[in-house]
Amino acid sequence: MLTTELIGRFHPLIVHMPIGILFFAFALMVFQRIRKIDIDVVISFALFSGALCSVAACVAGWVLAQSGEYDAALVSVHQWTGIATTALAALAFAIKRFRWIFMISTVILLTLAGHYGGNLTHGEDYLFPKKKTAQQLSIPNLDSLQTAELASTNASTATNSGNEGVPQTVERKTFIYRDYVVPILENKCYSCHSATKMKGGLRLDTEAFIKKGGKNGSILSPGNPNASSIFSCLLLPPDDDNHMPPKGKPQLSEQEIAALHFWIKKGASFQEQIETITIGAGSNPTALAIPSLKLSEFPKAPNVDSVTKGSINVPGSSSSQEAGILSTPVDAATPAALTQLQQNNIIISDFGQGSNYLMANFVNVKKYRAALLDDLKSINNQVLRIRLSNQPVQDDDLKKLASFKNLTWLNLEKTSISDAGLPHLQNLPNLEQLNLYGTNITDRGLLALPKCVHLKTLYLWQTKVSTTGVEQLKKAMPQLQIVMGGFQFVKPDSMGAGKKELKQAL
Repeated sequence: MLTTELIGRFHPLIVHMPIGILFFAFALMVFQRIRKIDIDVVISFALFSGALCSVAACVAGWVLAQSGEYDAALVSVHQWTGIATTALAALAFAIKRFRWIFMISTVILLTLAGHYGGNLTHGEDYLFPKKKTAQQLSIPNLDSLQTAELASTNASTATNSGNEGVPQTVERKTFIYRDYVVPILENKCYSCHSATKMKGGLRLDTEAFIKKGGKNGSILSPGNPNASSIFSCLLLPPDDDNHMPPKGKPQLSEQEIAALHFWIKKGASFQEQIETITIGAGSNPTALAIPSLKLSEFPKAPNVDSVTKGSINVPGSSSSQEAGILSTPVDAATPAALTQLQQNNIIISDFGQGSNYLMANFVNVKKYRAALLDDLKSINNQVLRIRLSNQPVQDDDLKKLASFKNLTWLNLEKTSISDAGLPHLQNLPNLEQLNLYGTNITDRGLLALPKCVHLKTLYLWQTKVSTTGVEQLKKAMPQLQIVMGGFQFVKPDSMGAGKKELKQAL
């Protein structure tokens, strides 16, 4: 059954049909005039088809606009130029006497409507992008400030003999948000989260809107990047629905991710900061002009490498078990075993740098069957990660994973497992990360997880688990980081008291 939301999403597809057809009709008219041939029937058919498709595009576009995620003023201009284009195309079809006038007007309005539509979809500067780069101002790396000061002090000589032997203080101004964060947001986020387009009800173009968050709540937790979905969504795998920017959009570099992490960790200030710095005796205050800091000089964010490797490590999580296993040599899998698995469309990839350890991904498997896990046992010593998402995996299938003693990462997202299957995971001594998103797991199933002693990250959004069940699991596993619906982070509480859910939604 078609829903209004689905109809609206067809607008970007449908809208290209009248554009192509009407431009083709205009080209036919030009061709007819030049060659002096009679193709009125073909032109009329093209105009009729173009006008009809324009009506469909207008309807779908109107439905899409009701989402409220686009700038109302720009939507209005795009909408009325589209309607006018449709009307003129219909007139060009119906009134042959003034066809040229109507058709030229149609082409002009069609171009304008397309331009405004492009602005809505890709941003106003998509066609003629502005060069936007972070300012290279004298902003120090605050985490290594003392080292920089020491180097500057040792390299300088006092200019004021009256101050020799007396410690001095100087002030330094920094504006990390303006000079580093804003250019990143402009380049990578504004196309979907600004005044023109507000996906998820979220705008990132002003301080007030960033603090307000999106339709699901706040996205920023000053001082805590791990609990800020504006940051943590960057580290999800590219094919995850919650990964930002979406797949196909320009992604943030490691340096840009590190800059955002640095800004949030330091309190996510939107104002210019003034630092008071004490310098050593005999130092020259003017020599403390630390060289300009580039994005590459920011402290690297935790697990930033996971972005390029496609893992789904949550910032702050540890992979000590996996790291230990990777440091232990293992024999390479036999070519025959790998060939058999690949013939069944199981993607086998390695960890790089000559490692014999492997990852198994069932994403391309068309007809899943439990016997495929039996086939995978041929490389059970080498496999550290398995992705079974969106496959009809049953509870009993998990028994077959018992021999994968080195398994650290298991994705069961949107599978058919239930509470009865989770006890089988207790046989995985090194399991650190488990994704149960979109399954039928309830509070009862969580009772089996405390025996997974090394489990550090658990995904539970869109399950049947309650807040009470999560709190009970937290008490049993204080080291566990739980990710719930709408990108809620339930952080571990090492004090064992005052537990509080940090619900950060994007």
